Amino acid sequence: MFTSHKVISRSLRLPAIIRSATPAKPHQYFRMATPTYPKYSATRPFHSTSHRLDTTIPAASAVSYPVTHEKIAKPIDTRNFIDNEFVESRANKWIDLHDPATNNLVTRVPHSTPAELKAAVDSAAKAFPAWKRTSLLTRQQIMFKFVASIRENWDRLAASITLEQGKTFADAKGDVLRGLQVAEVRNTSP
Repeated sequence: MFTSHKVISRSLRLPAIIRSATPAKPHQYFRMATPTYPKYSATRPFHSTSHRLDTTIPAASAVSYPVTHEKIAKPIDTRNFIDNEFVESRANKWIDLHDPATNNLVTRVPHSTPAELKAAVDSAAKAFPAWKRTSLLTRQQIMFKFVASIRENWDRLAASITLEQGKTFADAKGDVLRGLQVAEVRNTSP
């Protein structure tokens, strides 16, 4: 075995230092070195957030959003968000969103008109130059507020996922955690 290894190292014309330090087993010779990365420190380690993952469902009387699969008496239509405010849609087609667990209507989502779509795109195009001029520090502070908002509304977001997608509350909280981790990682990179 060792002789065949010498033949391999000679045929590759490796430097003498490497040939003299050949391992006893040929397969070890071609093992890649473990890469070393600089140590980066994030603003908040992921595990410090995940240990707070409380999977108990909040009491329905303590919150203002639905946490059970009971029928919603009067579902509210989803509105468009244009020019930094919620706007009622003028759509004549609506998409019904049902709770998968009970098939009850949760909300209706507008099949927005071309004019509403154009207004949303124009609003974004109008806002972009100001965002582009915003300093990196200001943008980062906005993202920190976004992360804080996710943490503050964790149960509300999970309840919405449960109601709209039929997931368990614990699974929905895990989805929110993964989104929170993405937002946290985004805050650590420029």
